[in-house]
Amino acid sequence: MTSLRFTVQFHSWFRVGAAYGRDGVDAAIDWHDPLPADHLKGVMRDSARLLLGPEHPLIATVFGTPKTPSPWSWSKASPDGDSRWTATTRHRVAIDEVTHTARKDHLVLGEQAWIDRASFEVRRIPPIEGDDAPAPLRPIEDDQVRLLRASARGIHHLGAWRRRGLGWVGVSDDEPWDDSDIQWLLTTRAVIS
Repeated sequence: MTSLRFTVQFHSWFRVGAAYGRDGVDAAIDWHDPLPADHLKGVMRDSARLLLGPEHPLIATVFGTPKTPSPWSWSKASPDGDSRWTATTRHRVAIDEVTHTARKDHLVLGEQAWIDRASFEVRRIPPIEGDDAPAPLRPIEDDQVRLLRASARGIHHLGAWRRRGLGWVGVSDDEPWDDSDIQWLLTTRAVIS
């Protein structure tokens, strides 16, 4: 089975909001899953759209559409080694443009998370097209793998409050990115342009 492992190197705190609230916190984090799979897939899809253009057919093939599911599955991010997620809170306030003071009822207390490094995987969903697959399927999967690798490397921020200095990251995989990969990206982008 084709499986890709990506490492997220954090350069700042980040916050991916939970689907539920918590007493005393306006913007909570799900501490069982601080960096969920659906968020990682979403930022990778956004990165792919920036790299190839929003209407490129390879994006739908890799990430799926409302009618066609993705042939790939994302895992949540997990801390590397013995590391653990660190938590803290951060205030955000809306400022009145006239009085230059805090607007009434516009103070937000949000949680934020930190870790040096975390990893996640993207795996091909069966049926697996391995060595026994017909030859025409192999280049198709190779293109998908290259797009996944390129889109991961294109991620430089994730989560919420990015304009306020949160969620700055670098994402990489274990494989080198060389001139042939760059040429593939330029050629693939030119197909639609």
